[in-house]
Amino acid sequence: MKPIAPALKAAAAVLAAALATPAALAQPQLCAGKPVKLVVPFPPGGNVDLSARILQPEFAKRLGQPVVIDNRAGASGTLGLDAVAKAAPDGCVLGIASPINHLAAPSLHPKLPYDPVRSFTPIGLVASVPMVLVVGPSSPAHSVQELVALARSRKTPLTMASAGSGSGNHIVGELLQDAAGVKFTHVPYKGSAPANTDVAGGHVDLHVDQLSSLLPLLQGGKLKALAVTTARRTPLLPDVPTLAESGVPGFDASTTLGLVMPAGVAPEMAAQLNALLNDTLQQPAVQEQFARLGSQPRPGTREQYAEFIRSEVARTARIVRQANITLD
Repeated sequence: MKPIAPALKAAAAVLAAALATPAALAQPQLCAGKPVKLVVPFPPGGNVDLSARILQPEFAKRLGQPVVIDNRAGASGTLGLDAVAKAAPDGCVLGIASPINHLAAPSLHPKLPYDPVRSFTPIGLVASVPMVLVVGPSSPAHSVQELVALARSRKTPLTMASAGSGSGNHIVGELLQDAAGVKFTHVPYKGSAPANTDVAGGHVDLHVDQLSSLLPLLQGGKLKALAVTTARRTPLLPDVPTLAESGVPGFDASTTLGLVMPAGVAPEMAAQLNALLNDTLQQPAVQEQFARLGSQPRPGTREQYAEFIRSEVARTARIVRQANITLD
C-alpha cells in the first residue's frame, strides 16, 4: 500500500476537524459573541414570557453564547417592543411580538412610536395559542349554532365578557360577531380571571379566551366549551369543534407569537436565525413544552411571517374601526 501524501493527510485532518465541530459553532455568532438579549414585553409568568423561556436555553445551546430574558412590561406590551425597534440591528436584541403589541397596536395607540412592518425584521412565527368560545354550565346553548340562534331570538343582546376593552379576546370576540352576523353587548373586565368567574356564575353569557387560561375551568366543569377559534382542533380539547366546523366558515384567530429583530438586520443573519428558530421548534422536547401551555409551534419562512403581519394588521384595523374599540 502506498503511503498517503502529506497534502492528502492535511486535507483529511481539516475534514475531520470540521466534522468534529460542535453544532453550536456552525450557527451565527450574534452580538460579537456577547450575551444576546431576548426582550419579553410582558411580566414574568404569562404565556408570552413562558414561551420565550422555552426558546431561551435552546437558542443559547445552538448559538454557543448566553441568551438572557429581559422583561420590559408596560403599555400593553408596547414599551418592550419599542425597545426592540430602537435597538441597533447588530444581533444583540431579539423580541417576542404578540397580537396586542404588534398587530393591534397601530389601531389602538394613535401615537405608537413604531411601525409594525417598517420598524422590525421578521424572523418567524413561534407558536399559536387557540382561543375558546365558552359559556357557563347553566347556559341553554350547547353549540355555536344554538348560541347564535339564542342571540337572534333575544330582544336584548347576549353579553360578552372580555379581559378589557382593546384586549386580544375582545378583538377576537368582535371578529366572531362580524363573521357570525350577531351582536353581543361587550362587558369589559380587568383581566380574564374575573371575566371567567362571572361567565361561570351565569352573570355574563359568553367569553372568548385563551385555552391556557380556560383549561382548568373546563376540566373542572365550571365552563362549557362550544368551539375553538383556530382552523384546526386542539389536541387538548379533541372533542371541541372549530368555529369553521360550527357554521362560521373560514374563521381562524389565535394568540400568535413571532420573533422579531430591529429593522436593518442583515438578510443573511435573519435567514440563519429563521433556520435556528425552525430547528428549535421541531425538537420533540420543545414541542412538548409548548403543548403543556396549550400552544402549537408554528415553524415557517420569514416571508410567511411577513405576510401574516401585513394581513393581520389590516384585519385588526378593520374590526377596531367597525366596532369602535378603544383602550380602557
